[in-house]
Amino acid sequence: MNELIDRVLYLINNIKTHKENGERSPHKFVFLLALAALYQANPRRENEFRLDNELEVTFTNAWFSFLDKEAVHNAIEYPFYHLQTDGCWKLKIMDEKLREYAFYEESPSQRLTKKRLTENVEYGYLSDDFDKCFRSGTARKAVVNFISNLLKKDLIIDSSSAFERLSFDTKLGDNLNPFVAYLNSLHCRDAGSENALAESQACNPWFKFIEIPHPLVTDIRDCLVGHSSKHVILTGHAGDGKSTIALEVYRYLRNLPPEEPLPEPLKPHEYIALPDSKPITIIKDLSEWGDDQRLELFGEILKSEKNFLLVSNTGTLLNLFCDYGTRHLNQPRIESETMLLEAINSERRRDLKFGNNNFAVFNLALADNLSIAKRVFDRMLNSDRWRACAIKDCHHGCPIYRNVLLLSEYGNIAKTRLFMAYRRMYEYGTRLTLRQLTAHLAYLMTSGLECAGIQRLSERHDKPLMSEFMFYNRFFGDDGKTDDISAVQLRAVKEIRKQGFGERPCPSWERQLWLLTRDKYFTLGVPVVEDEFDKLRQYGSGIWNPGDSRLSADQARDQVRRMLYFLYKFPNDEELFVRQFLASPAVMKWWGWQSDEARLSLDESATFKQQVFHVLQEQFTGVRLPETGGGDQKLYITLSRHKQDIRQSAQVVLAQIDFGSEFSLELSTVENSWGAKRKDLCLIGRGRLKGIRMPLTLPFLDYVLMRHCGEAGEVLHAAYAERLERLKAQLLKLGDRVQSDDILLVRLRTNHTFLRQHFAVHDNKLEVANA
Repeated sequence: MNELIDRVLYLINNIKTHKENGERSPHKFVFLLALAALYQANPRRENEFRLDNELEVTFTNAWFSFLDKEAVHNAIEYPFYHLQTDGCWKLKIMDEKLREYAFYEESPSQRLTKKRLTENVEYGYLSDDFDKCFRSGTARKAVVNFISNLLKKDLIIDSSSAFERLSFDTKLGDNLNPFVAYLNSLHCRDAGSENALAESQACNPWFKFIEIPHPLVTDIRDCLVGHSSKHVILTGHAGDGKSTIALEVYRYLRNLPPEEPLPEPLKPHEYIALPDSKPITIIKDLSEWGDDQRLELFGEILKSEKNFLLVSNTGTLLNLFCDYGTRHLNQPRIESETMLLEAINSERRRDLKFGNNNFAVFNLALADNLSIAKRVFDRMLNSDRWRACAIKDCHHGCPIYRNVLLLSEYGNIAKTRLFMAYRRMYEYGTRLTLRQLTAHLAYLMTSGLECAGIQRLSERHDKPLMSEFMFYNRFFGDDGKTDDISAVQLRAVKEIRKQGFGERPCPSWERQLWLLTRDKYFTLGVPVVEDEFDKLRQYGSGIWNPGDSRLSADQARDQVRRMLYFLYKFPNDEELFVRQFLASPAVMKWWGWQSDEARLSLDESATFKQQVFHVLQEQFTGVRLPETGGGDQKLYITLSRHKQDIRQSAQVVLAQIDFGSEFSLELSTVENSWGAKRKDLCLIGRGRLKGIRMPLTLPFLDYVLMRHCGEAGEVLHAAYAERLERLKAQLLKLGDRVQSDDILLVRLRTNHTFLRQHFAVHDNKLEVANA
């Protein structure tokens, strides 16, 4: 029996309660006292408690037995529902009300009031341990006394009301985790960033722990040493991974163990003799060579019996081809330039013939590198790298280890949201190199802190807040209140801050987070930061002031939104907050399409097709149209001024297309040069329009959905406006053109539908017909 009582008292002591001004709500404790009183009246009673008058009167009596003030709310509905979260109480839902109850429980804009509870819940019941305790007079008395002491002695006041601060109780000495220092060397936040370059990585023993074999290496090796061997050109931006790929090829050709660091960096010119193939020469970086040296080298490449792997940025490569072609091949500069630009203007490998030589050209600048960056991040978080921290007591107060813990244990959510933000940037034209992504990922884990530095901060009188170093703040290059001046110089941080992530409010969730804080419980579901999340919500809603908090209430609200985005598991049908946070209505839909089993349902296809038709009609006629327009599926291309601030109610039709029958929407899969796949919604012409194919990428889908929601202020990206003009030209060529001796006019009527009128002249008479 003592063991049973101990288990019950442990659960009571760990009951989660709402807090107001640092004081824990007494409702759950009083509710348990009321249940104990009902057992005392009848120890043989059924373990079934209906939300009826008997239970409510007993609860009210128990309330006034210990508290001399009225309950802030109509109190009983709250513990009756929320005690379920504490492992001692469950509800039996009426069979016919399961769907209705689930709707109230899962909807952020609804709550289970007392009326709804009585209509949907048959009864509540205690766990077996509590039921046994309350049936035993001795055990029941022990439990009642324990709860009574909590209430009488005011032990439900939260003594740790301030925000958590750094706390390093253990002296570190020399026993540090060297992987932290390595991560800090990967970003350019300070002067210790020498390892960010591939030349240093090649010789660093820690590099093998984050290195990912690049998918292009096999293809490049085959080009160099295969039966139809050729020269290889590897180009792209600085930081795209060109030198790292060259390093992998070098290791393979030299037959060096991939896990062993090189004794010295690659030389500018590496010659490799092979027994069964042509010799290979690797030119590590062509931009390091002078102009005359480059021309001499290129002459050697074109005349040599060796194969070359030529690593260069695009500008240097372009100048070299054009200069050599002009001087030695009598080839016009524009011809050499066009040949190379056509070869590098592709995500996939392209073959190029220059002079009498064959080249395989790989352009990393156009490649989607987010999948590789995610694999690098997974290796950064590998538990083997953090075992040295896990066995030390200091990890409890270490912000770096807490970041690792959050990103590892809740990685399915946190990493997905992290790379969803990167993806949104990529689709909108902001491409980060692998070096920039790796630098940002390393920074958001460590905040640029070293182990010894954390200890020094924790020894200060004014210890910083733990939240200042959490990844959900450092992602934005700040500590939740002020910018990290060094971090905002990182390219990734600069671009992230331009996106305006988190600036668009989500009214339904704002109401749940702030307006309902007083009368609705809400938990993040992440125990390690649950208390901090709760305090930030109380501070942000204005019901608690922590005093010297170092941040304002609006900054607290920003942090709550960031934590919610990165850590909260939203129900499948309530992802509006994520879409609003990223300012992308279509991002979740697009993300879902990327799975192998994703299909476009008939309903989705019809809905999107109508919405795309609506946008095209607006674009081609220059008229803003309401979503509730008629069911006409004729797409008109008209003579218009393309000024939507001027009403153009009558327009001459140049061509018309039956959009419903001559276009379809399909999910189209595209594979890049190393096998990574992506799916895009594509507008595809049928019949006489066969051959028209326009991918509807994320920015266009966002515009479509925003227009569907009436956001008239949204502007179509210039790149897509140009693409639609090209589509318009194709349709003018292939669509139903109006005969030259007739005029078809469309008029926009007051009900926002089009009236078609044919005008023709026959026998000097004007004929008008409504179509």
